[in-house]
Amino acid sequence: MNYKYKISTFFIFLVVLFSACQDLDMEMETAVDDNLMWNNPSYIDRYVVDLISTMPNGFKPEEFGNGIFYANATDEAENSNATALVQNMNTGNWNSVTNTNQAWNKYYRGIYKVNLFLEKAKDINYETYTPSQRDIFLQRLEYYKAEARFLRALFYYELIKYYGGVVLIGDESIQLMEELDKPAFDASRSSFTDCAEYILSECDYLIDNELLPLLDEGADQGRPNGTAVKAIACKTNLLLASTVYNMSITEGSAEQMAYWKEVLDLAQEIAFDKVFTFGPYDQFDGTSPEIILGYRQKEINYIEKANFPVGCEGVNTVGSSCPTQNLVDAYRMANGMKIDEAGSGYDPNNPYAGRDERLLHTVIVNGSHWDERNTSSRTVEIFRGGRDGMDRDYGTKTGYYLRKYLDPTLDLRQGQVSNREWPIFRFADIVLIWAEAANELYGPSTLGESYLTAITLLNQTVVRHGGLPEIPLNSLSQSEFRERLREERFIEMAFENMRAWDLRRWGIAPQVLSQPVYKMEVTKSVDGSYNYQKQMLEDRYFETHMNLYPIPQREVNNGLVQNAGW
Repeated sequence: MNYKYKISTFFIFLVVLFSACQDLDMEMETAVDDNLMWNNPSYIDRYVVDLISTMPNGFKPEEFGNGIFYANATDEAENSNATALVQNMNTGNWNSVTNTNQAWNKYYRGIYKVNLFLEKAKDINYETYTPSQRDIFLQRLEYYKAEARFLRALFYYELIKYYGGVVLIGDESIQLMEELDKPAFDASRSSFTDCAEYILSECDYLIDNELLPLLDEGADQGRPNGTAVKAIACKTNLLLASTVYNMSITEGSAEQMAYWKEVLDLAQEIAFDKVFTFGPYDQFDGTSPEIILGYRQKEINYIEKANFPVGCEGVNTVGSSCPTQNLVDAYRMANGMKIDEAGSGYDPNNPYAGRDERLLHTVIVNGSHWDERNTSSRTVEIFRGGRDGMDRDYGTKTGYYLRKYLDPTLDLRQGQVSNREWPIFRFADIVLIWAEAANELYGPSTLGESYLTAITLLNQTVVRHGGLPEIPLNSLSQSEFRERLREERFIEMAFENMRAWDLRRWGIAPQVLSQPVYKMEVTKSVDGSYNYQKQMLEDRYFETHMNLYPIPQREVNNGLVQNAGW
């Protein structure tokens, strides 16, 4: 038996139990009273809410801190703080003992808490309540059990996205030291495919038994729902179709096509559940009809504190997530042409005019209109010497600030706050995945067993959100469509923590993330005109073994096999 690993596992369970006690305002000296903890409906409600709070929150990634987006570790953005931890990802200065293993800790803690709840739920009977109350509470308990299984599947999905195959512990939980003899707590890593199949089996159970309502059937948008279950299954199959993650298949094989067919079928089902519900591109306040599942936070302003233009009053100095010129250049002209195409109409002296509508919904550029505190209208001055200039402390390094997600009406000096929702699963993402699957199976213009062609699907976001003309049917080959879709995902899903994982599953992360990132140098002439000059900002570093994160070193020391290259 590997007792070091088992003791490590038990320590995490102690952390879970301690967390539960804190949530219930108990004192640790009194220990956990099962009758108090597990037969009080309000305590169980709070326990499940705490489980839900473990869902991914891209506004506050575990690795990097409040308001520092994962986009800073891709070609989407550069953090304006040179000492920010996220910079280590760009220089290759990360390994099995750095802060990049926080996902492992977070999601295993969540899995252990789910298993503890499901084990305790077996003995919950609410026998002290009246029959009518008891029936209500027991019905709610069944719903909570379904939510817990959903969350466990989501946590495992996040783990395999980071690490590949991980340790599957099933339903096992422990409360006493002697229970460490259970085989689940002396297990090695399972294969990636075994982990993925486990996630899919959990999703199938929830779907087949209709244990969670579909989002359009009244499910709370901030809680697990049946449509989100299908989204987990869809995106798990998407990883199974990737030869980077699923090393047992080859590109173009029948096995890969079978996974693509599963992706297609699930994406179509989700679209039917949502009845093609698109909403405004920049709506992330908890009211967007596009959000299938979101992490909701009420009354916050840390995103604004970190990312408002530096000339705003009340900002802090953690460093802004500044969009790169690489991202800005990807936005096409409103006529659908790339900016470097002959006849596109792109004007290097007025570089942001006539572009894809999403550009100015995502990026603050020099000259952007800014209604500060909703009372003081001004122009953002990114030029050197300007109020928000690149030469200011913690000013943008790239010539841009982030606009997406921010509420410019907040007066940070007064501590004003507003609501925000991180999109864990968004409808536009699923539609683009459907388009990708349709193209891989049937090409861009053939229906096959898809209800819509790949090009028709791609046009949904190109036209609705970008304001660009439709891409004509039969205008792209399969390989050309593949590149166009990857460009569209870069733009549509910007700053939604998709880019890093898209590049990995496509197998092109080493090529893309090892390329330099660029900035726009902005200067102001004496006559008041601006000069824009694209310049290289920095080299980036990414090697093939970085497609998967390293297993935390303490776990390797306790017997787990490390990912190759680490």
